[in-house]
Amino acid sequence: MNVARAHGQINIAKPIMMLAVIQCIENGSIIANRILYSESLIATYNELFSHYSNDDITSSVYPFYYLGSEDFYYIKGKKAQTTPSAKFLRENVEYASLDDDLWELFLNPETRNELKNAIIQHFIESRT
Repeated sequence: MNVARAHGQINIAKPIMMLAVIQCIENGSIIANRILYSESLIATYNELFSHYSNDDITSSVYPFYYLGSEDFYYIKGKKAQTTPSAKFLRENVEYASLDDDLWELFLNPETRNELKNAIIQHFIESRT
């Protein structure tokens, strides 16, 4: 996962969004490989961001949309001509989805937990 750097620190917005997706799969608010920009996902993202960082919360709009530049995350809908907004996502993005193989890994509780721990260790605990 490519992450932005500012002042020598990585921006953890994309990793936190992936953790939010994982948690929403665990709690049943995501049940198919169609990730909606929903209140549940936004709330989970905000909660996790606050838990893992003392920085101001990066709007969930950005990681939800910009994860689309990764090889494993796809946006179904219109591409933004400028920086997207929540209104843009609600009106123009149907859903996001994961690579089919990654989705299958996330469905297995043990593998999902391993991937979650890898994200935390690589992007959050090693933050410098």
